[in-house]
Amino acid sequence: MLRRVRTGVSRPFVALGAAMLAIVTSCSTAHRSPDAPDRQADVAPTAPMPAEGVGDPTYPVLDDVVDFGEGKPPQAYDGFLTAALADIETFWASGFEAVYGEPWTPLDGGVYAAWPTRDQPIPGCGNEVSTYDEVATSGAFYCRAGDFIAYDDHELLPGLVKGLGAQAVAIVMAHEFGHAVQARTGDFDEPVILKEQQADCFAGAWAAHAAHSADSSIRFDDSDISTALIAMIQIRDPVEAGGLANPEAHGTGFDRVGAFQDGFVGGIARCATFFTENREAQLIDVPFLSPFDDPNGGDLPLIDPVAAGDDIVTLIPASLDLYWVPLLTRSGFNFTPPTLLGFSPDEAPPGCETLHGTDVARAAVWCPATNVIHLDMHESERLLSDRLSGDLSVAYLIASAYSEAVQTTVGTGLSGALRSLRNDCFSGAWAGANAPSTGADSIVELSAGDLDEALVTLISHSDPTDGTDAEGVAFEKVEAFRTGVLGGLGACLGS
Repeated sequence: MLRRVRTGVSRPFVALGAAMLAIVTSCSTAHRSPDAPDRQADVAPTAPMPAEGVGDPTYPVLDDVVDFGEGKPPQAYDGFLTAALADIETFWASGFEAVYGEPWTPLDGGVYAAWPTRDQPIPGCGNEVSTYDEVATSGAFYCRAGDFIAYDDHELLPGLVKGLGAQAVAIVMAHEFGHAVQARTGDFDEPVILKEQQADCFAGAWAAHAAHSADSSIRFDDSDISTALIAMIQIRDPVEAGGLANPEAHGTGFDRVGAFQDGFVGGIARCATFFTENREAQLIDVPFLSPFDDPNGGDLPLIDPVAAGDDIVTLIPASLDLYWVPLLTRSGFNFTPPTLLGFSPDEAPPGCETLHGTDVARAAVWCPATNVIHLDMHESERLLSDRLSGDLSVAYLIASAYSEAVQTTVGTGLSGALRSLRNDCFSGAWAGANAPSTGADSIVELSAGDLDEALVTLISHSDPTDGTDAEGVAFEKVEAFRTGVLGGLGACLGS
């Protein structure tokens, strides 16, 4: 959702003529009382997953963990869900006292599955009972009044499983358990955004337990952590919700992922400080631009249809030049900005014999022999049309390739995943410099949701396992990009 803030920009874009333009155009496509349920942020669910009679045999259903009601349509994830909930309870039984000095008290009200034709009542949270529609509106929530958790077993969880995998539902439940923790520590009446940040952090602490502890009955690998990061972005606030100005704000994907990572690295003890460390000052609040504020409706096109240069291929290279050229010149480096060249993925990028299949798969790659960034136009258009990605997705790809030219110029000497992660940090530093709050001289300016778009894209370009050593695993890439956004270039260089 980038927008142009400087006029008169002229930046040459070398395309493949009228045929490339034809390729591109053919691809385009209430305030609540303190005891009201603390909801999961809205998720746009996919179609419900069909009920299956046989679930995952690795995780048999534990009947005493969830109140399913009588006759609930079985879900393939029921066994995994009950195993995860039992593991989360065990995690807090040991971890709570270690940090807070008091024994953990199990949920008094339990956990309830809500589905449209359920006859057995679910406890109310402000009302006598909770209807399915009330649960579905929240998706999943913890209620302090009855000390229980309820979740939508018809749309929310099936949609998450279908789109992301069963690990996503475990993260949602770990988050809701975080609110139960707050009820026990006396922190439930803290501002909503801080409670949500801490609950995300608690979810990250449990995820680290699942990934590293031999005592966990759930096993998370690098792919599962990548899924968890995407789940945190999925449950972000809608970009048009008003950001931190909304007293019910739960946070952007960028902020929620950051809190999750804090918990994953630092554990429960790290999360316990969220109400005393001025956490709000660490949040990124970028305003939403309505179509009335921005003629592009918040998203730059890949190529301006009227050839006025108000597009990604013109403004992003110019913005990168504005950021990098003065910095490198002042540091005594002789730097020639790379040119951007579009290509169709059904043919190899022209003019660069050093590229190979893995490089091309990055969708934007710098050719040192010609000082050209090759941009996959089909993939760029796909990103622009995807629900979770957008113009900063394409901008991130260009910025990462541009960072290759910068690394070569300054001679970092890095290779493999370390080099790719440095590109991510450099890209984050450039993106952060274009936030409205910086007041910096800018050609483009971030809008709500942009940083989330970049996160989704860099996660999709991550290594499947730590041993791959090409791009970095999703957790590392997110951490590197966030470091650049929040700390600038100095943080990337360790200064």
